[in-house]
Amino acid sequence: MKTKKAKLISQVHHKNRLALQERIPLATPLVIYIETSGYCNLKCVFCPHGIEGKLLKKDYMSVKLSKKLIDELSVFPNKIKLLRFCGTGDSLMNKDIVEILRYAREQKIAEKIEMITNGILLNDNLIKILPSFLDRIIISIEGLSSKDYQHICKTDIDFQKLVDNIKSLYKNKGKCIMHIKIHNEATSSELKRTTFLNIFSDYCDEIYIEKLVPMWPQLNAPYFANFTDEFRFGGQATKRKVCPQIFKSLQVQADGEILPCCVDWKRINVLGNINKDSLFEIWNGERLRKLQIGHLIGDKDKIEPCKDCRMNDYCELDNIDSYRDELYQHIVK
Repeated sequence: MKTKKAKLISQVHHKNRLALQERIPLATPLVIYIETSGYCNLKCVFCPHGIEGKLLKKDYMSVKLSKKLIDELSVFPNKIKLLRFCGTGDSLMNKDIVEILRYAREQKIAEKIEMITNGILLNDNLIKILPSFLDRIIISIEGLSSKDYQHICKTDIDFQKLVDNIKSLYKNKGKCIMHIKIHNEATSSELKRTTFLNIFSDYCDEIYIEKLVPMWPQLNAPYFANFTDEFRFGGQATKRKVCPQIFKSLQVQADGEILPCCVDWKRINVLGNINKDSLFEIWNGERLRKLQIGHLIGDKDKIEPCKDCRMNDYCELDNIDSYRDELYQHIVK
């Protein structure tokens, strides 16, 4: 397969984004995040796994539970825009990940299916199978050598094996888009930046360097002690009064608990559990509406963990702050 060097992209979002404020309240969530594994094989110094690993609730999603979840997505009036496999852990740590992905693809309940992974558990079997179930796979690179991974992720890995597996995956990717990203701390010099591009740009469709930001609320992360207010995707971070996440998406944890936000790692705002509640009822339920209204009336700073959360300030592309009064009327009518 003849490779074509990927261009370093300047943005990670679609130019023709929906105007979220015109769609709220949504009859169907735009995005469903599925955590197939609460376990991770890395202990990164900027992540709950590396800082508060003992406090995290960890589990593997069963095939039975994943099928129940996927079946319930067909109840919504529209297809969801995106089904993304990600969470506090790494999706590939679930031994049933192939069966879970196969079922999600067969049921055709999403316009796009994506996965975020560190790629370390890629093997010959996964390399052959994964691309047929995914529209896009996002591989997060945390360093440029085994030594870097030990420093940043406190874990020994075979970096050359990771690189070789990514090359093989690219050759077998078919129509699946391969996106490779790394954080700015791992490319802190021009030499490292060039090294990253030289290693990976022939073996992906999109390549990106993002800024590490303190996006996890209530996480004591000394790594960000001297952090400046830069947006994750470039530019200046801005203080948000309303969280757009709680109006457009749901996070499903490996044990079935539903969260309104992917960074609530302590699981303070649990909306329900799909083992006993339907996803449709949770999306249209009183708990989520109460949370949404709280944000719209200006009570974000009174809500845990929202009051300490900077994820929207640093990472969120949608900003609905100026539509608060209008959206409140739509929500409560």
